[in-house]
Amino acid sequence: MYLLARLDKSVLLNACLFFAYFLILVWVNNNYIYSLYHYMGSAEKDIDFGLCVYLLCLGLGCALLCGGSIRRPGDLLITLMVMVLVPHALVLNGANRFSPDASPWSGVSLAVAMGILLIGLANKIRFRRHENVQGASGSRALVLIAALNVAVLAFIVMKSIGYFSFDFGGQYVRRLIAREVFAAGSMSGYLASIGTQAFFPVLFAWGVYNRRSPYILLGFLNVLILWGAFGQKYPFIVLGLIYGLMLYFRRFGQIKLSWIITAVLLVLLAGAIEYEVFGYSYLNDYLLRRAFIVPSTLLGAVDQYVGQFGANFYADTLLATLFGQGREEALTFQLGTEIYKNPDMNANVNFFAIAYMHLSYWGVFIESLFVAGAVILMNFLFSRYQAFMAVPVAILFTTKVLEQSLLTVLLGSGVFVMLMVLVLMSLPFASFSRYKA
Repeated sequence: MYLLARLDKSVLLNACLFFAYFLILVWVNNNYIYSLYHYMGSAEKDIDFGLCVYLLCLGLGCALLCGGSIRRPGDLLITLMVMVLVPHALVLNGANRFSPDASPWSGVSLAVAMGILLIGLANKIRFRRHENVQGASGSRALVLIAALNVAVLAFIVMKSIGYFSFDFGGQYVRRLIAREVFAAGSMSGYLASIGTQAFFPVLFAWGVYNRRSPYILLGFLNVLILWGAFGQKYPFIVLGLIYGLMLYFRRFGQIKLSWIITAVLLVLLAGAIEYEVFGYSYLNDYLLRRAFIVPSTLLGAVDQYVGQFGANFYADTLLATLFGQGREEALTFQLGTEIYKNPDMNANVNFFAIAYMHLSYWGVFIESLFVAGAVILMNFLFSRYQAFMAVPVAILFTTKVLEQSLLTVLLGSGVFVMLMVLVLMSLPFASFSRYKA
């Protein structure tokens, strides 16, 4: 085990690209996107010389934290966090009516920065490859997971057959019905969540990387059934993300960070061009608004919520029941009720923000340590025992914590289960016993 500390030309290039990404995002927000969500609280962000200097320093810090390319599971996790959460919390902070004076040095913005920095530093730990031990292939475990996934899909279809539909207009109706049929905290709810959203990203990624058609088709089947039964669009985005990353990873063995930043930059500019040409942009309304403006506005609501009600002390989790207290309504619904005045709104935010609402900066520090530990574990298995399965598990982990609490991700979404499966598939237990003898 050793620490990596290296500064090269690729890091300097990425710092410039990050600066361009952040500055163009603010420009696009002000001119094309914020008005699409103004009715829910989004706003413009003032651009001045001070902001430019700040974004330049932020870009350099992000480039140093991410490095030049994605080579390991932890690189993927920290890169996605920086690409997604830094714009929400540290670039578009204050671009909303809830906390227009938000500063990167306080509130939820500081909480996100602190958490990403802690996890990023943990990702700098490197492990040398073990020369004599090879991890288990895990093919039997994958077959078992696939069989369980198919069984859960059949269960979901049977439970939702009365309202199951692929109709685009009825997606929100299906979501409301599914909340009752697959109620949160119920056995059917846990089964549906773990048996699909924990399994299919890993199976699909494995199928794309190894050219296994059954696993690829199973991934598409999961997405279609989740859309028909729950009205979820999110799995489509996950599927596209996994497909692109795995193809690139299979071809080149690594993913250059500069390519990812450039791709996002081009999408931002494409939305602006589409609007200028046609007077309306589907990219802005259906992708960029949801990817950037909605989450940044929600974080402004988090700041206002904490300012009014203070820390929650995990009162909406199972931890409250363990200490003999009544379990409150989920924080994301409290956010919708108290700030947006809509009790049916589930205001999903990233796990840093939820930890901040639970226990302020201490909550962020403690939960970030858990994620940092998971990063070290995945990097260890990947580097030392060539456990490629850690990459799709890292994708699963990251896409979940971007808009859910850590406890929900580990238990309700099945990430803890997949981490344990990864350990069992990767560690050469037979070799350990032989060496011990």
